[in-house]
Amino acid sequence: MEKQFRVGQVDVAYAVEGNGPALLLIHGTGGSYDTTWSEMVKALSSQYTIITPNYSGSGNTVDHREKLELDDLVEQNVQAMSNEGIEQFHVVGYSLGAVIAAAIAAKYPNRVKSASLIAGWAESDLATAYQFDLWQKLFQTDRTLFAQFVIHTGFSQEFYRRFQNTEQLQQLAKDFAATLAEGTGRQSELDGRIHIRPLLDHITAPTLVIGLTHDRMVPVEQTKELASLIKGASYHEINSGHLVPWEQGETLIEEIARFLATVS
Repeated sequence: MEKQFRVGQVDVAYAVEGNGPALLLIHGTGGSYDTTWSEMVKALSSQYTIITPNYSGSGNTVDHREKLELDDLVEQNVQAMSNEGIEQFHVVGYSLGAVIAAAIAAKYPNRVKSASLIAGWAESDLATAYQFDLWQKLFQTDRTLFAQFVIHTGFSQEFYRRFQNTEQLQQLAKDFAATLAEGTGRQSELDGRIHIRPLLDHITAPTLVIGLTHDRMVPVEQTKELASLIKGASYHEINSGHLVPWEQGETLIEEIARFLATVS
């Protein structure tokens, strides 16, 4: 069942499922908790109490501000845990969610028991900012065209073996476009100006960083750099494009479950 609470001017929607140690899952740009985490929640809810917020721009979370700030998204996720009376928790973040998760681990070291960062990065360089500027323009122009571009850059060549013709891929783009968060443009704008490098020294929780071999959105070199900047972090790599929850979902769940078993 979805719940809601207010942080400042924002009404944050989130869901809770399962039993056991608390686990916070944070989705990426254009996503939501149900589109990104449904399979992981099914797999892990028998072992963990899973809290999955939709931050500003996604799902039923209401935020009418034109510009998003990372600190606000951090607080929305942390306050979801507080709203459930949870003091300590594990956190898993994907893409922009990995950036948010890293910032949470840095700012709340006494609350975060472990951090799993999937396809995250420490700082948006010029190429990254240029990419996400294109995302904003495509999303504003034609959402199906935006979805087609994301599919083109988000999956590895191996993924295309699942399809027989471009018509099937065009249908995938239409289906994907229908799931995009209304705040995708605002979230993309934030992606272009990420700078969490100064925070990373403050992460003390056990940390797993997962890079994606064929990632063309967040190049794997950037994720490797993120791992190198976190003291004691473990780095694993999955043979996938950026859209790993959909391309290599089972492998991703196995990696996260294995790591959580060592830190719970």
